[in-house]
Amino acid sequence: MSQRLATLRKRFASAKADADAANREMRQASAVKLAELRALPDPAARLAGLKDPALLPYDREMLERTVADLLPRRRIQLPRRVGGFARSVLRHARYHWRGLVMVTMISIPVMMIGGFAANNTGYTTVHFDRDLDLIWTLPDGHTELHRLTTGTAVVVMGRTAAGDVRLRIWSPAEGHLDAIMLANAYARLAIPKE
Repeated sequence: MSQRLATLRKRFASAKADADAANREMRQASAVKLAELRALPDPAARLAGLKDPALLPYDREMLERTVADLLPRRRIQLPRRVGGFARSVLRHARYHWRGLVMVTMISIPVMMIGGFAANNTGYTTVHFDRDLDLIWTLPDGHTELHRLTTGTAVVVMGRTAAGDVRLRIWSPAEGHLDAIMLANAYARLAIPKE
């Protein structure tokens, strides 16, 4: 038994040495072929060399990088007009309807969040030089008369259709309080906060 095992091990070692020698020869032949292809002055010949079966995958990748380095860099072009860009996006999306569905599903909530944020963001902060009694709308919807003390910061949320000014303050007890002030009173009494 041990004689057989010794013979098998000897044959296995011989086969492994033969396989290693063949692999080494393949690597050397591939390296020589890669050096020949890199030395070629014509980029088209280098590109054709990518199909050479003598190249190993690693050397083929190295040759591919060499060819890619010779190519001009791709320039990023920004759209000159939004209309042309939108048409190209829609034309592309027409052929890839799943992408159009995904863009729509993503853009609707983003636009809603953006609109909500724009609607609830103040334009400026002001204060008044005297105490004012204003009718404030509380978060639960009912209105109360509250005194706005001198120097209290008030956020201007925008204007109504009639030109009156929408004001908002934060009350720790009640939350956000909204009030509408006549445009002429606002123009007389408001002092921009710096």
